Amino acid sequence: MYPSTLGYFSNPLLQKYQIAFLEKIQKIWENHIDLDIPPDDFLLFPDHHALLLTFIRPDIQEKELYLERLKKDFLLYKKSNNTLMLNKDECILGTNIFLTLDFQNPDAHKSTHPDHKKNQVHIAFGDVLPNEWRNLFQKSFLILQSVSPGFMDEMNRVIRKIIPFGVSYQVHNSGSYKDVIGHLLMSYPTGVDSPELSLLEAILHEYNHNKLNLILQTEKLILNDYTEKYYSPYRPDARHIHGIYLWVHAITGAYWVILNAHTLWILTLDESWKQKAILHVLKNGLALQVLDKYAVLTSLGKEILDEIRSVHRECLWFIKKMGISDEDRFFIKEELKKHHRDVQQNYPYVQS
Repeated sequence: MYPSTLGYFSNPLLQKYQIAFLEKIQKIWENHIDLDIPPDDFLLFPDHHALLLTFIRPDIQEKELYLERLKKDFLLYKKSNNTLMLNKDECILGTNIFLTLDFQNPDAHKSTHPDHKKNQVHIAFGDVLPNEWRNLFQKSFLILQSVSPGFMDEMNRVIRKIIPFGVSYQVHNSGSYKDVIGHLLMSYPTGVDSPELSLLEAILHEYNHNKLNLILQTEKLILNDYTEKYYSPYRPDARHIHGIYLWVHAITGAYWVILNAHTLWILTLDESWKQKAILHVLKNGLALQVLDKYAVLTSLGKEILDEIRSVHRECLWFIKKMGISDEDRFFIKEELKKHHRDVQQNYPYVQS
């Protein structure tokens, strides 16, 4: 069996994929930059490998600017005795993760979530002080540490930067990018009960994207093309199979942690959170049906999907144990029907 990619324990295969990824970016450096190959921590730092991966794309015009920036950063790194230029005051207490406005992704506007476009989300602390941001992240990470120290240890080794994504009201805006392994973009949630739980949900979601994106740098999981013609219970638009696969992986892992924390009495979900958890677990079931029907996967892709399905069954057990009222059952069923109806109305060709 393929060891867990969802991160309930520290993944023994994570190092394998990090090494394969490192070899890939070392080769790009060797082929294009006339300087010695930097140490691993420099190349694995998201700001640096994002420039290398963007540089080799055929659609990028200003390639030389990326190389010059990398050379400059490497010379500064060497002058600082092989130390990354990070501000220690920006570190979130109890972690190796920095909360910073220093966002160097050269591909920042690619594949933007439609809700982010609509709400004009941008990088900023907003009207919340940076220390308040860090305190809220610390609370969220403490919940994760209590549920799974292995998962927290793994995240500490993969995620280097969290970029503030503004202050959000009654929603949470978050993001990550497939060629920037180690960045999370997170908003500060307000107007919600248990903001540390809203933040934890987003952290887990985007971290799970980072984890699969790391594997996808050197492995194939999905053989379908990128035609956006499939129903996704998570999005307002038609999606490709790749997007649905990544989302069900991310959401299943996030709600396993949240429901586990509730079951272990680490936290107590109120009625609105219980309803939300049940809704998302049932959405995962619908997404798995779409993948079972349409996804063409490699052997590794199938193994990971089998594991996601197994974890989904655990989540179903959690919500069964938690219980659901007839009123909530009716509300959730109507929400699922409405979403499916709206997507079909806006995208008549969608397959579900």
